[in-house]
Amino acid sequence: MNKEKVILEGIHYKTGRVIRLGIFNGLIFSITDINSLYRAAGSKRAKLPVIAPGLVDLQVNGYKGVDFNDRQLTPEQVEQASEELLKTGVTKYFPTLITGSKKKSSELLKTLAEASGGRGLSARMIGGIHIEGPFISKEEGPRGAHPKRYCINPDPELIEQWQAESGGMIRIITLAPELPGSEELIRAAVEMGMVVALGHTDADSASVRRAVEAGATLSTHLGNGCHPLLPRHPNYIWDQLAEDRLYASMIADGFHLPDAVLKVFGAVKGERAVLVSDSMTYAGLKPGLYDSPATGKVRLTEEGRLHLERNPKSLAGSAGNLLGGVGKMAGIAGFSHAWDMGSVNPSELLNQNNLHGLQVGAHADLVLLDPDLEHPSVRRVLPFYGNGYRRGRKPTRPPG
Repeated sequence: MNKEKVILEGIHYKTGRVIRLGIFNGLIFSITDINSLYRAAGSKRAKLPVIAPGLVDLQVNGYKGVDFNDRQLTPEQVEQASEELLKTGVTKYFPTLITGSKKKSSELLKTLAEASGGRGLSARMIGGIHIEGPFISKEEGPRGAHPKRYCINPDPELIEQWQAESGGMIRIITLAPELPGSEELIRAAVEMGMVVALGHTDADSASVRRAVEAGATLSTHLGNGCHPLLPRHPNYIWDQLAEDRLYASMIADGFHLPDAVLKVFGAVKGERAVLVSDSMTYAGLKPGLYDSPATGKVRLTEEGRLHLERNPKSLAGSAGNLLGGVGKMAGIAGFSHAWDMGSVNPSELLNQNNLHGLQVGAHADLVLLDPDLEHPSVRRVLPFYGNGYRRGRKPTRPPG
C-alpha cells in the first residue's frame, strides 16, 4: 500500500478547513485547500473525517493485558498490544522498561528487539525502547513505584551492553541527574543516538543545569515521580519547567496531574510540551486487584485510578491511553494544541531532521477522526508508518 497513490479529503485538525491530501510511497506529496467546495454546514462536510497526524506515545509500560515488564513476555504479546494501541490512534510507541534486575532487563530487551525486528505490526509501530531506570533516586517519593533494591548509579557500560542486546533499539533513557556518573552516561547515551530524560529525581538546580548542558533534552512525566511536599522555590519541578532546552512530558489521565498544572505546563512549554500515557498492562481492563511483576499488587479503581495496593497514595502508572489524554488536554488547552502534544511535538523531539505533521514531505502516519473533537474517536488509521524515529533518516522526496 505504501507504493500506491492515495487521495484523501477531510478537515484539517488545526485549521478546520477542508483539505485534499495526496499520498505516495508513504509520504504526503500535496495538500490542497478545497474548503470552497463544501458549504460550511452542509451535509457533505458533516460526513468528512478530521485528518490528524498519528499519535506518538513515548511511554508505554503495557496495554490491554500485556505487560512489557513481565519476563514471560513474548513477541506475540507485543504484537497483540500493538494491535490494540493502533485502534486508539497510536502509530508509533516506545515500550518502556522500568527498574528491575539487570538480567531481567536484558531478557526483555531481547524480546522487544525480536518483536520490533519481525514483519508484523510491531516492527512498524515500535519507534524504539524507553529505559526508565534503574538509574533513578532511591528516595521515597521520587522513586515512585520502582523497586528500591534495583536502583543503581548510572553505568555507561551497562547501557552499552543493553543497547547491543536490543540491537540498537534503546531510544530513550530516563535517569536522575544528581546521581554520580550521570553526566558521563548522558554524554555516552547521546553519542549512541538516545534521547536522555530527567525523571524520578531529587536533583538540585545545579544538577539539572549540568544534565542539560551534557545533552539531556526531556523531563519524564514532569510533576510525578517526586516528593509529595517540596520547598516553594527552588525545587526540581520549577527548574525543569524553566529550562527552555527541555521538552516536558506529562500524564493527562485525570489522576497524575490536576487540570491547573496541565494548563501551566502546557502553556509554558508550548511546542516542547508532550503528552504520554504511561499506560500499564491494566489499561483497558476491568477494575480490580492485579499482581504486577514489576511493582507488586496494584489496584485499578472504578474511577480508573491505578495505585499500589500497599500504598494507595502512590500511583502505579496509568490505566488510560494517549487518546484519552489528548481528550483531557483538549478541554484545557484546545484540541489542536493537545493533539500536537501527543503527535507532532514528540516526533520533533525524537527526530528534528525530518518533517512532521500535516505538511508536504512528512510521513503519512495519519489518523482519521470523527468530527466531534470534544470526545476524540478514531474512525480509521492509515498504515503508512514513517520510519524516521530510530536513526534519524530523512525521507525520500515526494513526487513533484
